[in-house]
Amino acid sequence: MVTYDTPTIAARKVEYIRQHGLGGGMWWESSGDKVGDESLINIVYQGLGGYEGRHIEHKENALDYPESKYENLRKGFPGE
Repeated sequence: MVTYDTPTIAARKVEYIRQHGLGGGMWWESSGDKVGDESLINIVYQGLGGYEGRHIEHKENALDYPESKYENLRKGFPGE
């Protein structure tokens, strides 16, 4: 099944995240997101604190898999 969120649904999901004290939201693929007021990513980002950073923790991704069976992943994707 494939479903598509709307701005209203994204805002409801933010409320659920906040009401239940969850750590945040995520999405698998974002290339189809719109811009401006209809951007689902922006709705979630703003709903969780936005650019003021009230609820957003800004950190670099920590991708470290030294035990991976894949050489490129073990080595941290050198050259990419």
